[in-house]
Amino acid sequence: MPCPVCGKPTIPWFTPYCSSVCKTKEPKQPEKRNPTLYDFFRSERIVNPRDGYNIAGFVVGKEFRYFESSNLMLPAVVNALQEPHGNEAIYTNRRETMWLKDYPLTKVKFMDVLKNNEGDGASEVTPKLLTEKKWPRRIISTELAAPIAGGGLYACASKVRKTDTFVEGSRDRGLARALRYYMLAAYSLLDISNQEGYQGLKNYVGALLVSDKGEILAAGINTGKFRHAEVGMLLSYFRNNPHASSIPQNSVIFSTLTPCRGCTGFLTLAKSTNSVIYFGQKDTGKDGKIGQKISSPLGEKTKAPMGRSSEALTGTVEPGESEGGGVVSLCAASAIHKVQIDNGLASCMGEGSIATQIGKAKDSRGIIGSASEALIHKMLKSRTGGSDEDLIKQAVLTYIGQWLGSTKSVE
Repeated sequence: MPCPVCGKPTIPWFTPYCSSVCKTKEPKQPEKRNPTLYDFFRSERIVNPRDGYNIAGFVVGKEFRYFESSNLMLPAVVNALQEPHGNEAIYTNRRETMWLKDYPLTKVKFMDVLKNNEGDGASEVTPKLLTEKKWPRRIISTELAAPIAGGGLYACASKVRKTDTFVEGSRDRGLARALRYYMLAAYSLLDISNQEGYQGLKNYVGALLVSDKGEILAAGINTGKFRHAEVGMLLSYFRNNPHASSIPQNSVIFSTLTPCRGCTGFLTLAKSTNSVIYFGQKDTGKDGKIGQKISSPLGEKTKAPMGRSSEALTGTVEPGESEGGGVVSLCAASAIHKVQIDNGLASCMGEGSIATQIGKAKDSRGIIGSASEALIHKMLKSRTGGSDEDLIKQAVLTYIGQWLGSTKSVE
């Protein structure tokens, strides 16, 4: 038996101490240590979280700085990524938030990688809860009344087929046209973002979340790293609706590009049982194939969104409107050209992922800008017939114009 004072061997049936000197000393106490990162993540609340409770944080010196959240749609890992932390790994306790693992330039780890007395898990830390949360920049606009009385946009989006022939002047035909207007609005948002110099704009991808009645509930633009357009859009919606666990039923999402792997993960987690996701331009990279599992190209369901430009762009053909690729001249005398935006952008790109090339291609800004020109042209067009189709188109175009005219980027 070791001596409780000095640890030397003793004669157990004679004395528990090794010498008379040791008898006069206090028993040796075990060394105290600060809790480790492993210890911190072994608490019951973290290991077996209730409801949507989740945490995420990183080590700075001897501190483990972390955030808490009670909503998986607003995961603490986003706040940790927004906080300056160098290249340190970020640890979280919920796999449901790990859609971030699919984004480049992020180092997010689940707590089960930590080991007791080994590696990062053995780091002695003082936990520090951070309460001032930072979020990716978001797009806001003036609150406006929904333009489609009685709704119906989702039903049209979920059933529309390119072979459908809607009766001229009908409400369904107006709703089908409205789908293209909202996609044009997503492209136009990028045009505005570029002109206004929105902070951190990357890759020129935009996304809109639209209700069944045509109200734009949230919007996002790509501002880099994990802050892709769809992520910004969803985080904006859930910030405005912190008790929601999914986007609204019967809603439609419009993205200018096929969702990537990470955005597909978040969209899958957040979408409702009744929702439709459309994209404008197909991403030719491997992530684009993953995104097509939950989304469809709008141009394959209805007539592709067409931009409008006063300058001839690559691919101009003889006058006459058609659904061909590139740019189609409306009138030789007016020098106004119509642009099938998805094909026009694709023609600017080289090999590989389109997402990384859009902002660099020489003609892409002009093609994106043509969406704004097309919307303005449609808004100024007189519709005096008073049919159900005209009423839907006019209401949606007026709404989109007012929404785009008041958008701004905020923290």
